[in-house]
This record gives sequence, C-alpha cells and structure tokens, in this order.
Amino acid sequence: MGKEYSYDQLNEEIQKLMTPDFDSLEITGGEPLLHSDYIHDFLKKYPYKAMLETNATKPIELDNLNDVIDIVSMDIKLPEHFNSKDEWIEVYENELKSIEVMQLNNQKYYIKIVVSPTTPINVINKIMKDINDISKEVEIIIQPVSPMELWDKKDNLFKISEIIGKNHSVSIIPQIHKYLNVE
Repeated sequence: MGKEYSYDQLNEEIQKLMTPDFDSLEITGGEPLLHSDYIHDFLKKYPYKAMLETNATKPIELDNLNDVIDIVSMDIKLPEHFNSKDEWIEVYENELKSIEVMQLNNQKYYIKIVVSPTTPINVINKIMKDINDISKEVEIIIQPVSPMELWDKKDNLFKISEIIGKNHSVSIIPQIHKYLNVE
C-alpha cells in the first residue's frame, strides 16, 4: 500500500527530485489506470509532460487521460503469461480496445511485448493481424525475457522480429531493469 498525497504534496515531492535534465514524468505502477481520475486531475493542475506506462486493460480510463498524457507505453501480454486462455482473451480484448481508443484520439503510443524462447509464432501472427486491423503506424518493442542465457538459440526471437517488422517499426530491447537488479 502506497502513501496518499494531495495534488500539492505530490507536486512538492516531484519538485524535490527535479534535475536540470528533467524531460517528463513517467507514471507507472502497479497499474496507474486504477487511479486515472487522480492522475487526470493532478496533471490538469500541474501540466507536466507525462508518459503513462500501463497494461492497457482499462480502455475507458485510458480515454479519460488522453488530454493530459503525452505518450503511452502499453503492454500486450501473451497467453503464456496467464493460467487460462479465457483469462488471456479478456485481457487481450481490452488491450485491443485501448489501441482503438488511442488511435481515435491520435494519442502517441508504442507497444511492448515480452517474449520467451518458446513464444508460439502463431500467437505473434494473430496479435500482429489484430493490431494491423487497427493501425500500421505503431512502434513495437520486443523485450526478450531475462536472463539472456535462456536464449541459447535466437531463431525464435529473430522470427518474431521479422513478423512484426513486416508492417511496423520494431526494436528489440532487453529487460534492463532485470540486468540492473531494479524492481
């Protein structure tokens, strides 16, 4: 459980951390969309340039933040991250709705997908078909699970990159926070 702040108290805390190279706030969580009203009202009062990092499973709340968020970093979770296919489908459908919301709002965003050496290619093909039906202009970042020793063969990673790269700008970026032992 985190500490609760008034808008003014939160701004004071941000100001204490401010450095000359400050560019923007990164709003992350837990899941920040659970607090979309607070975030919206705070950024209306203190209009910082802001990036939202989200699982994008709450499209209505995401829509609520459109006028105060400069860019969204959203995840697409894969079926391998869930206990059941039904659980994944519910999350995935909300992620797709969030992409639709951002497209309609002309929101700047990019998508991250954490993949493993065993991520099925047919799942990536399905996801890319669904995303392509909504937008062909979004950047997609592939994050291979850590540690990289799991990737003794890189064929699957390169195949995933090739599939995504057919229609989208794609980058492969390791999970740096795991290399640095940062939670």
